[in-house]
Amino acid sequence: MKKSAFVIILLHIIICFLWIMNSGYLFSMVGMILWIASVALGFIIQRQLDKATIIRRVLVISNWWMLFLMVMTVGIYFAVSSMP
Repeated sequence: MKKSAFVIILLHIIICFLWIMNSGYLFSMVGMILWIASVALGFIIQRQLDKATIIRRVLVISNWWMLFLMVMTVGIYFAVSSMP
């Protein structure tokens, strides 16, 4: 499970960089599906890990950061699309 957690955290870091760069790869249909799937898998793996491990804490922070970025993305989309 720890290897899976490391992979998910690495994927979250890559997604964060793509979000900052406003990459078309992230905002394509495949990118969005991968983004949502990585967050879902992150929460599933987080439940499987021991409570006291550092990797679990990092995964929790990473998962909530990805959710925050998703909410910000939706907010930015609606703000920009409502402009004349």
